[in-house]
This record gives sequence, structure tokens and C-alpha cells, in this order.
Amino acid sequence: MNCNITANRTPEPMDALADILKTLRISAKTFSCNDFSSPWGIQVDKSETGLFHVIISGSCWLTLGKDKKIRLDTGDIVAFPTGGSHGISDMPESERLPGDKVVAQLLKQQNPFSCCEQKPNNITSLMCGSFTHDTSLNHPFLRDLPCFIHIKAVETPELEWLRMLMKVLACESRTPSPGSSVIIDRLTEVLFIQLLRTHIKNSPKENCNNTCYLSALNDPQIGQALNLIHNENKAILTVEKLGSSVAMSRTAFTDKFSKLIGIPPKTYLLNWRMQKAKTKLATSQEQMFTIAQYAGYSSEAAFSKAFKHFFNITPGKVRKQRLAS
Repeated sequence: MNCNITANRTPEPMDALADILKTLRISAKTFSCNDFSSPWGIQVDKSETGLFHVIISGSCWLTLGKDKKIRLDTGDIVAFPTGGSHGISDMPESERLPGDKVVAQLLKQQNPFSCCEQKPNNITSLMCGSFTHDTSLNHPFLRDLPCFIHIKAVETPELEWLRMLMKVLACESRTPSPGSSVIIDRLTEVLFIQLLRTHIKNSPKENCNNTCYLSALNDPQIGQALNLIHNENKAILTVEKLGSSVAMSRTAFTDKFSKLIGIPPKTYLLNWRMQKAKTKLATSQEQMFTIAQYAGYSSEAAFSKAFKHFFNITPGKVRKQRLAS
């Protein structure tokens, strides 16, 4: 096998989803992986962070609202990207303990549903975690995140590689060793990205209620335009150039973009440049003038004025916050 690497190889273009995840600083973490012995149940309240569960082995039941019951089997993955309330238990009728109390115990290595060594009952291995993002940024991607994602093992055999990774993740969570925290965080982020990719691929467009950013990413024309926007290194794109690049007139492109995204392409372009600028200020050491140029401003003063109007904070304060952290 040829493993030669060219030192000056041109980096691969970044797609829109990758750029969004990076800029919004979306991250995922696994906080527990435990064996639960029947009877057991957890009631999870509405959360500000997204949540997920992976059924490593065994089976259980998910309760949505008052009446909807969904059986979960080995290899199934469920996620609540917007932090929706739900219950999860060995049987639909089982008593469910408050989620915050269960999590507090699990974090202390105290399993309230620990297995009986002499006579274990219907063991379920459940891995749980959370998704977070920079709440100071606003983007249609966040607005259109689905409330609930369910990836069934029996319907997605092509994702067996992901389930194997989840077993590695479960092992690292149970028996941490040097470097485990890095492995856990990276594999959990892989899980979140794959959840989104699978949802985008399988979601019917008619379920998007006219505006749906995730559907737009999969659209052959608007998706391509979004990739161009998110690969922009200098503020040179215009609505006309974007429309031309996907073989559409300015009017037709604007209409379709606005319908799928919910805002006109010009507004999206300007907003994204500002949000990228804020992230650069908060996470990099790039000069203020360079960041201003990327956002389309020829002077720091003009950029600072527009930035303050957009975020209600000056660029200087954002940078000071980074230096102080």
C-alpha cells in the first residue's frame, strides 16, 4: 500500500455541514455507560442540551409524551438534538426515576439499577451522552434541528461500522485509561455527525414544512451554493455569483434559497461572515484587520461598528474574553 503523503497537498474543500459544526462549536460528550438490571426507568426532563442513548446490548422502551411507546433493541440509537423530554425504561409500565438524580448518581459511579450478582434480571447496557453548542450564535441549522432521531439497527446494516465504534466507546467509558477522554469525545462527535447525516439522507422533504436547513444541505443546487459559501476565504461571493455557479438566475436562486433556508441568500451570506468572524475572534490569534477583511470590511472601525450592531458586543471584548479564559 502506498502511504506517501505530499507535504504541499491542497486541503480538501470543507462542506457546509462541517463548517457549521466547527463554527458553532458543536461538541458531544458521553457521560455514562452502565448495565441496568430490571426493573429500571429514567424520566428525562426538557434540557438545554441535546441528549442521546445507544443500546449497546439488550432492549428497552422509549416513552414520548403520554402514549407513544417505542421499543429499542441492541444497536439502536436515539437522540434528542433539542433536548426534548422523554422516558426510557426496561418496560413501558416501569417506574421512572428523575433523570437529574440518576445522572448525578451515575457520575459518582453509583448505579441505582445495578445488577444483582446472584440473580441478574434482563440486563440492558445503555450508553448516554449530550450535545452542546455555542449558544451566543444563531443559525438556521440550529433552528431546524429535529426534535427526535431514531436509527434502527435492523434498518441500517450499512452503519455496522458505527456500532463497532460505539462498542469501543462503551469500553473506554467503562474502563478509562490514558487518553480515554480524548477517544471518548472524538467518537461521540463522530456519532453526532453520523446521526445528522443519516437524518438528512432519510428525511422526506415534505416533512420540512417549507423551510428546512437540513433538507437544503441535501438539495443539489442550494446544497452546492451552501458549500461555496462555507468555503469562502475572502468576502468575494455575491448572490449573482452563487446563482450562476448552480446554473440558476438570480431571481430563481433567491426564491429557492429563501424558501428552503428561511432567509434570503444575501442575508445568510452576511450573517455567516459575521458569525465566522466572532468565532475567529474567540478562538484564534488572527489580526483584527484580517478578520474584518474576511467579513467584507475594509477597515477595523467599520467592522467594529457592524459587529457591535450584530452581536451587541465589540470585537475587542470578544477577544479579551478569550484571553481571560
